[in-house]
Amino acid sequence: MTGAAAPLTLRLKTDSILLAAIFAAHVAAGGVVALLRLPLALTAAFAALVVVSAAMAWRDERAKRDFSLVLAADGAARLFFPAGDAWARVKPGAVTFPAVVWFALGWTDVTGRARSRRFMLTAGGVEEPDGDAEQWRRLRVWLRHCALRRLQPDDL
Repeated sequence: MTGAAAPLTLRLKTDSILLAAIFAAHVAAGGVVALLRLPLALTAAFAALVVVSAAMAWRDERAKRDFSLVLAADGAARLFFPAGDAWARVKPGAVTFPAVVWFALGWTDVTGRARSRRFMLTAGGVEEPDGDAEQWRRLRVWLRHCALRRLQPDDL
């Protein structure tokens, strides 16, 4: 993004490759649990944990379809989600790599309660509108140069 560029609007979507990776990782974890030869009660408990983890990861990835972000040049983000919308800031600890980004947005709701939402995004999880195949790159640049440089030492 350049200095006075218009805000970047991102529509998030479910990444089918990431869903497949989630499934494969949990199948592998289930296989390891089966091979451990633990007592039946422990095997059942660990298997239940793997199933619950898979369901939660699947649900979180599918829920991305309901989110949109408007990324402002000052490092703020307007988060649109099923329950409404809010102006948010990136929380410390964001990580950006060429293929994946992790970040959390924090905001205060209308009741004054602190809220946050964590995101793990891949290029496949960001819709590319017609004629603009730069959304993924722009998100990564925004995270590194707009959002994260705004963090003050006392935020850490």
